[in-house]
Amino acid sequence: MKTNKIFNGLFWSFTDNFLQQIVNFIVGIVLARILLPEEFGIIGIISVFIAVSNTFINSGLSDALINKKDASEKDYSTVFWANILLGLFIYLLLFITAPYISIFFKQETLTNLIRITAISIVIVSFSSIQRTLFTKEINFKTITIISTLSVVISGIIALYMALHDYGILSLVVRMVLGQFVTLLLFWILNKWRPKFIFDFKSLKELYKYGGNLFMSRLMNSLYDNLYYFIIGKCFSPANLGYYSRADTFRNLASTNITNAVQRVSFSALSSKNEEKEQMELFKKFLLSTFFITVFFMAILFVCSNEIILILIGLKWTNSILYLKILSISGLFIPLYTLNINFLAVKNRTHLFFQIELITKLFAIPIILVGVSFGIVPMLIGIIVASFLSYFTSAYFIKKLYNYNYRDQFTVIFKGIVMFLVSIILTLVADYLKIENLFFKLILNLILVCSVFLIGMRFLFPELIMELKKLKKSY
Repeated sequence: MKTNKIFNGLFWSFTDNFLQQIVNFIVGIVLARILLPEEFGIIGIISVFIAVSNTFINSGLSDALINKKDASEKDYSTVFWANILLGLFIYLLLFITAPYISIFFKQETLTNLIRITAISIVIVSFSSIQRTLFTKEINFKTITIISTLSVVISGIIALYMALHDYGILSLVVRMVLGQFVTLLLFWILNKWRPKFIFDFKSLKELYKYGGNLFMSRLMNSLYDNLYYFIIGKCFSPANLGYYSRADTFRNLASTNITNAVQRVSFSALSSKNEEKEQMELFKKFLLSTFFITVFFMAILFVCSNEIILILIGLKWTNSILYLKILSISGLFIPLYTLNINFLAVKNRTHLFFQIELITKLFAIPIILVGVSFGIVPMLIGIIVASFLSYFTSAYFIKKLYNYNYRDQFTVIFKGIVMFLVSIILTLVADYLKIENLFFKLILNLILVCSVFLIGMRFLFPELIMELKKLKKSY
């Protein structure tokens, strides 16, 4: 596979995630100015159950289809029907348990909101194969068009509802409508249609590969949403609202990068047959991924005060500290994803699950201890857990493929140097006593961009070389 096709896929995958996040971001800003933090807390609780449920639909079978070089029509149709049956079962389960969830969190409105939002799970199951086919072809441009249209259409409807006092229901409707529009566009633009075939042998074969990925992602999803669950139960809905807003800002960068890297690196690395070629490509992904990650996390950290106050207002001031802490934890998430993806490509999916198990067994006690001291210590525990997750995955990369710590941590050290220099420069700039939030935001952005442009020149020259090669290829 040509390098320019890989970088083209990375660009469109990144663009896909970025545009979705931007629209979500705009809708979130409008809602944040209308709704109270407590109401965002309720949405946060619902998102826990939807996110975990969607993990079952993305059960690793799609990854198995992408990885399987000679996947047949029988394989695709079998996974299609399996996903639909699973989606219907999960919806029924959530429909029945919604009242009990409402009682557990002491929020009466949860019952109907969960039952409405859970419809999106069934809708997702109908478009999973079409998305898989585009992903296998590294045709992320089409996926981007579909995703952008769906988030824009559903976003406009949500904004209309929010401005006409529909409140929390506007975001719920947007989640369902967005998936429905996505479904329609996938079926229009992809000519694949399922056949009435269901082969248990095929399903079993695919699950041998995808099963460990599914268990790993399920564990990861449960762990990621554990914070929402704990804050929603142990602290006030307002605290969960503050956390969810900070998490949304962090995810605008971190999740966008992670999803882009996960989708493109898996397809690109799977296309390489020689281990040497895979390792060279892996190193390029590591370099570019961390540079981009540190850049955006630095912006979030140094501009958190201005971002929160300008965009969503004074009532969200408590989110500022949460955002600073979460931006540090976001440094290692895309790197961890890249390492895990590389193991999956090498058919080491059993290690995929083992790594998740090890990291979560270490991380959960850290977070639970933090809870006993308050929400801020709990968030600091997230930073520790995030680094432990990356370090564990890096250990297995070193052990299996002889990619030593020195090479990996050299890249990380350079990135963290730029991160710290950005913070120091903006702290010095604070002595200018700039009162206007817009001017202060612009100054901080200029300082961070300057640090990273200079850093790219002296600390990441390899990245400049790759960009020049990419330019020549076009």
